[in-house]
Amino acid sequence: MTKEILKCFNCNVYTLKDLCPKCSNKTTSPKPAKFSLEDKTGVWRREYKRRYPK
Repeated sequence: MTKEILKCFNCNVYTLKDLCPKCSNKTTSPKPAKFSLEDKTGVWRREYKRRYPK
């Protein structure tokens, strides 16, 4: 049985569970999105990054 590691971005805990054991928030994959030359949403994603920089 292989399952990917997940991360809670609220408290920065890595786990294999769907919910964080510390804060009970939903965990997500820490991996970036897969690269594609035919990026259908790239225009909107780049526009969002320009409007709302970190």
